[in-house]
Amino acid sequence: MKEAFKVVRKDELVYLTIPSFEETGNVKHCFTTRAGGVSQGVYDSLNTSITKEDPIENVRRNLDTVCSAIGIDYTRLVFSDQTHEDNIRVVTEADIGKGLTIPNDITNTDGLMTNISGIPLITFYADCVPLFFLDTKNRAIAVTHSGWKGTVLKVGAKTIWQMTEVYGTRPEDCLVGIGPSIEPDCFEVGPEVAEQFMESFGNRSHIIKPLKNDKYVIDLWEANKLMLVELGVPEKNITISGFCTKCNEELFFSYRRDNGRTGSLSAIMELR
Repeated sequence: MKEAFKVVRKDELVYLTIPSFEETGNVKHCFTTRAGGVSQGVYDSLNTSITKEDPIENVRRNLDTVCSAIGIDYTRLVFSDQTHEDNIRVVTEADIGKGLTIPNDITNTDGLMTNISGIPLITFYADCVPLFFLDTKNRAIAVTHSGWKGTVLKVGAKTIWQMTEVYGTRPEDCLVGIGPSIEPDCFEVGPEVAEQFMESFGNRSHIIKPLKNDKYVIDLWEANKLMLVELGVPEKNITISGFCTKCNEELFFSYRRDNGRTGSLSAIMELR
């Protein structure tokens, strides 16, 4: 397993990249922070979601800023429609611009995948786990939103299964990035959530740790890594960002920390 995404600073703009992905030369990608945009108030300053009470002009400028920095045309972005389920959409040329430039018929979709160059995919976060996938042999990519519900459903593993069905992907050929999200010590849950993890992963002490007062902490990073390793992704091919969105207020939006009044971060990736 590889630790840490790389922090990139361009004037006021700050974003993160995955070194192993960069080394292939196959993709343009980043995970956004909250720094370097024009949004104000609770969305200060690089909010990337059009579903918030943030003027669309601000969001367009923010997306243009970060996409320009990594060589992507923001008007071509294909948006997810996240519902904390395990549905993955195969994206084609017909989907270019859906969500921002043209109306979006992509619904109930927490993951996007493509093997076509020049189609940028975008998914949204504010504590949930971003998963980046790159099949280095078949030149296919995916970005998947894995909140706690998606992690219980093993949406990360299902992304690779679907890539296998559609593109012939083998897990051993995949690079995976587990992006900034809520760290274990910050993700405290009640027994009703812990029980769902126990049903999905078994009573694994390194994923589910009991606290006092019938509370638990859940390690979403380890849970996602474990399901992918068990599927056949080599542990050395997985990079965990190491950044907690809740702890790092200067860099990240956090739904838990900000009581739901917050902006959105994004995972963006395009096949060259």
